[in-house]
Amino acid sequence: MGKNRSRQSKKKKSRAKGSRSKKYNKKEQYLKKNSEQETPVEQTAVVDVHEDTETEPADKQIKEEGSSTETAVENTPKEVDEPEEETAIKDTESDIPAEETVSTGTESDAPVNVAVTSPLPAVKKSHKTGLKVIAIVLMLVAYSAAFVYGAFAVEKNIVSPDRYPDHTIINDIDVSGMNIKEAKKALTKAWNKRSITIVDTNDKIIGSVDKFDFKYRIYDQLEAILQPGAEKALLRFVTRDHSESVIKMTPVKNTKLFQKQFEQLEMVKNSAGDKPSKNAYIDKSDTEFRIVKEVIGNSVDTKMLRKAIFEAIARGEDSFEYRRSSFYKAPEIISTSKVLLDEREYCKKYLSFKINLRNSVGNYTITPDWLDKMLQVDSTGKTRISDDSVSQFISDVLYPKFSSTGDTRRLTSAGGGKYTVSGGTFGFTIDVDKEHEVLTKELKEREDVEREPYYSGKKPNKNGTSDIGDDFVEVSIAKQNVWVVKNGKVVVDTPVVTGNVPRHNTPTGVYYIVYKATNTTLKGHNDDGSEYESHVAYWMPFYLGFGLHDASWRGVFGGSIYMGNGSHGCINC
Repeated sequence: MGKNRSRQSKKKKSRAKGSRSKKYNKKEQYLKKNSEQETPVEQTAVVDVHEDTETEPADKQIKEEGSSTETAVENTPKEVDEPEEETAIKDTESDIPAEETVSTGTESDAPVNVAVTSPLPAVKKSHKTGLKVIAIVLMLVAYSAAFVYGAFAVEKNIVSPDRYPDHTIINDIDVSGMNIKEAKKALTKAWNKRSITIVDTNDKIIGSVDKFDFKYRIYDQLEAILQPGAEKALLRFVTRDHSESVIKMTPVKNTKLFQKQFEQLEMVKNSAGDKPSKNAYIDKSDTEFRIVKEVIGNSVDTKMLRKAIFEAIARGEDSFEYRRSSFYKAPEIISTSKVLLDEREYCKKYLSFKINLRNSVGNYTITPDWLDKMLQVDSTGKTRISDDSVSQFISDVLYPKFSSTGDTRRLTSAGGGKYTVSGGTFGFTIDVDKEHEVLTKELKEREDVEREPYYSGKKPNKNGTSDIGDDFVEVSIAKQNVWVVKNGKVVVDTPVVTGNVPRHNTPTGVYYIVYKATNTTLKGHNDDGSEYESHVAYWMPFYLGFGLHDASWRGVFGGSIYMGNGSHGCINC
């Protein structure tokens, strides 16, 4: 059918120009009119213009391109824009009947082939184009799905698998096909079967530990081997090489079983040494605040030793060399520690003031060490006083130093010779309440002070000599005698009987005569539990129920009577 049309076309080319039918005059005028207007319709509608008269007819060209009017339009020369092509076709279709092809000559007798599309082929083009788009989309979806599935498969089985590939060895344990939990269990079981021998610097065995029963901190290391990252994972997949890894088997914590064995080691039993380590500190005995350097002793830090053995176990070592000096317990604070340097600055700023206490016997300046205990200063300069520390300072330092009650005293005896006497109630005493009040105020002010302590009762002599004075009663148990001294002279010298030895010893020391009384009845208990009542003419108590009194029931005094027939503790005169 196409060949016949081709021959007919060739025959028509030889006919005269004027043989065209009047039927198409109007169409030619229409085309000419549109040509004069230079619209895109004319440029788009002209498919092929040749000066060579032997060019094949348009209908043959169209058939070879697929026998489609639409195909002819798609082969429009490049200089015509495609968007304008579609617009021009639509404009043409509105005036020219569908399925008509006009073949006409130009003024140079060259054939002109004009393809005019109709609305019906345009609809077919849209339908086909839609099918093509759907097909392309489906293909893209398929390709995308395949790519995603492939990527997922690579990620799941190569990059991020959940089980170790074949030929995976960790710490000489084959974990091929295991997941992390299974591999951890296998490694833990194998490692806990190991033991470690402890040797000295001469390779002499001095102990061992086995049956570790540890749990190990290895999960992150196992995960890194299982999922090493995309690049290494793909390389591992491609090469299929054996994978041998060594990881550190660090114990999570100490166990009772290990600790029991550890404490039995000789170096742990003898860890104390004979020279303990000492921290560096600030000397607060004065306001120079000198830093005293630390002392490194020879005691063993057992925690450090245990940690070192843990490290050896984690590395898989079979033996551990012990050198005692490597494990000496280091001081916690050294001379260059910041905390120590900061403390020194604090001392210089807040503990440099002086409170000096003095009396006729001596003086004492409160040390910065005690100042530091009694007061604290915050960063704003606000001072807080510790009442407990102030009371402790008075009882531990101030009272013993400035109170003479109970002190040891030297006495030149009225009966001849010199003695030392200690204890008793005689002496001057610090007024604790008053001293606490005044000292608290001075600590808050943090200014230099010099004063006498506050006393209750008798004050010390101004010349600092013995405070017994020239008026006293001297009782000698050894000589069983009493001397009364007044203004330095003996006015009474008489034998006495003191407490029965050894059950009723008379107390020794220096005492005050509490009071004096006459015609008094003394009451008490005998050794057999019976009660007694004794009337005396003179009574001078000095301590509790002990005192000096007359004893009319005795006919003899002095000598050794007190050795078996003495008093209940009083001095019988």
